[in-house]
Amino acid sequence: MPDRRDPTPRDAGPAEGGRYDLPPMADDGLPTLPTGEPVLARWFTIAMLVLVPLALIVTVWAVLSIPEGDIDPAERRPPGTDQVTYDRGEAVLGETQDAAEGPGCAQDVRLMGDEGAHAAGRVAVRALCQVLRTPGLDEARDGVRAWSGGALRFAAFERSGVESSLRIEDGAPVIELNAKFQFEDAARAAPVLVHELTLLGEGDFPGQPVGARSALLATEAQHLACEAMGLLEEDDPPRGCLDAAELLAQDEPLDQLVEAGLRDDR
Repeated sequence: MPDRRDPTPRDAGPAEGGRYDLPPMADDGLPTLPTGEPVLARWFTIAMLVLVPLALIVTVWAVLSIPEGDIDPAERRPPGTDQVTYDRGEAVLGETQDAAEGPGCAQDVRLMGDEGAHAAGRVAVRALCQVLRTPGLDEARDGVRAWSGGALRFAAFERSGVESSLRIEDGAPVIELNAKFQFEDAARAAPVLVHELTLLGEGDFPGQPVGARSALLATEAQHLACEAMGLLEEDDPPRGCLDAAELLAQDEPLDQLVEAGLRDDR
């Protein structure tokens, strides 16, 4: 019985000296089996040799053609409604939405989510309470009082560039923070909380969509909080702090906010 492990082809006869002559390798230089047959079909191999470099070229071209995606700071917060400060699109909440008591200046606020969200919420609110001692944040302090009975929760926003949004649910204010704050130092969320609370304490919202003048006042308060916390001096400042600084550095920030779609309350 022939050895099944013997790769010698059955139809190859012995040459002089007992050697077996194998068919010569194809002259195109592509790999072949000991029988001389190609490892892959010639057309497939040649096609891959042509298509792979072409695919790499197209990929590089596509990446270089993508715009940088810089968003004007006035457009970073899309206008909401008379019950929502800024439109964050659809939101995905955590499966667990248990409530825990807020700390410090927001003990009447419910922290929603799982234990991780509760821990991050406490860090964010403690930082908020600390920064509210800064002079010039009167409207935000009024907003904390108006926030009583409300809630704080984290969510993955459809509009990923939006860092926060405040909405009225069952008559109570609920501040939503972008889920990214749950996975970094949550204290960096304090300035955006100041922004939302300034809108809540300023007077027009809820009842009317956020106006450009109110948004500018909230941006000034956010920027003040960023400076008080030293966040703009960090190697990697929060995106919201950079946006606030850039907007306030423009010649006509109020006009920019109106052009971005916020209600004209000038």
